[in-house]
Amino acid sequence: MAAKRKSDLHETGDTKMKAAALKYAAKESRVKSLDASETVTPVPSPARQLQDQLQAHYQPLTKQMSVVLVSLLVAFAFVGAWIGANGAVALV
Repeated sequence: MAAKRKSDLHETGDTKMKAAALKYAAKESRVKSLDASETVTPVPSPARQLQDQLQAHYQPLTKQMSVVLVSLLVAFAFVGAWIGANGAVALV
């Protein structure tokens, strides 16, 4: 069952919210448009700085894990070739 909206704006509070928004917008007139002659200085991104810190922190761990992974792959390939060449294990 849907709620029925009151038709009178005074009862719903819409006029109060609109008046408050317009009053706030009138106060916040600090925003101005840029002219072509004005130069804008870029602001460093805190997200980029955090990403760089995280990469610097976890980069050694990533390299170490890749070395371990490659070593395990080589070891399994060697053991598999050795067992396959000897014929000691036969799969049915």
